[in-house]
Amino acid sequence: MKRYALYLLVFVAMALFPVSCRHDGREESGPAGESADSLVIVRGGESAFRIIASSGNANASGLASFIKALTGVAIPTALPAAAANDYEILVGYSPREESIRAYKELEGTFGYIVRVDGKKLVIAGSDDTWVALGLYALVSKLSASSGSELVNGMSILKSLSLTETSSDPQLIARLIKGRYDFSLQLKYVMSCPPAGTVYVAQGAASDGEHFYFVMRTSDDSKSIAYKYDMRTQELIASSAEFNGGHCNDATFDVAGGRFIVAHGQSEGKILTPIDAATMTVQPNITISVGSGAITYSPARNGYAISQGGSSFYVTDSNFKVKVKKTRTDKTGYTAQGMGSDESYVYFPMSGSKDNILVVYDWEGTYVTTLTVPTTTESESMFYAAGRYYVNFYAGSSKGAMLYEIVPVHTFKYPNN
Repeated sequence: MKRYALYLLVFVAMALFPVSCRHDGREESGPAGESADSLVIVRGGESAFRIIASSGNANASGLASFIKALTGVAIPTALPAAAANDYEILVGYSPREESIRAYKELEGTFGYIVRVDGKKLVIAGSDDTWVALGLYALVSKLSASSGSELVNGMSILKSLSLTETSSDPQLIARLIKGRYDFSLQLKYVMSCPPAGTVYVAQGAASDGEHFYFVMRTSDDSKSIAYKYDMRTQELIASSAEFNGGHCNDATFDVAGGRFIVAHGQSEGKILTPIDAATMTVQPNITISVGSGAITYSPARNGYAISQGGSSFYVTDSNFKVKVKKTRTDKTGYTAQGMGSDESYVYFPMSGSKDNILVVYDWEGTYVTTLTVPTTTESESMFYAAGRYYVNFYAGSSKGAMLYEIVPVHTFKYPNN
């Protein structure tokens, strides 16, 4: 995302409006380090601070470039293993007690904490992308405040505290909406191994506590669905054998407590629901449109459906069509399943050089295309418990291979 206007605002704010001042209006004096109410990052072309960050930390490099551009001072960087100094900027995790305190507060959630803790400026995040978002929040706060400067310098109020946390961050959607430049990385989660001739990985989904997979035989004659604990990755139960056709995709109906398999191909109007509690296969559902891909929206209590990489439908909970569109992306990649968060619908598509996620909004309008760095065939995609997942078929000996799709963005200055 281009943020030159934001940086210009910060520069102007720092140049014109002092923050660290005496109550009688005169600036605090003394060396760089701190004043009565501020951490003095730079004063008079000098700094007592250093940045503490792991090797190769791009967010730390971006912050150092930002400070140098505004003050002319290059803040040194040290590794977390270095002996502690009085004045430090902690970017990402470090063994400093100030950093540890912040990361304990972030446990079990997604987000960032930016605050002054004693003589340290702490920027913590649940991953590097959240650290970057925390740095943007810091920059935005500085630009919106009455400034942050001593003459030829920079200071941060000791009262500074910026926190954003969520159990449902929908981070890819957030980055798309914010027009950030970001990439996707793959993080292996688990596999669902083959069972005899039932080895072809297809649809997958989650209820937020369990992973569900459906596998089939190579001739589409037999299928089995599996339920795993998300935390321990232990197999909880499996369904009886059933005929799920090609099992092209699957989703989880939160309201109905059902893992729903879309047959796809010549049986595109047939869905097989499986009771999640008992893994009992229920009677097939016949719908009015072809479905080789399906995803459920809890907020809408409805579905998005597609087939063949061309159609796009949004239905209610009874599969009555509410939106009917034709997909406009012509990627040349092979259409697979689909997944969604509450902002966008994502189509994983496989190719010979890489995979992609084609993104649409819930009105059926194309938004963007994201690259997934693998040539392994993607099958199904879903969002659950704050994370995005894609299920891959890696061959008859491996079955289903589930990976988390991790969005990666770095704080940069200048951001181009």
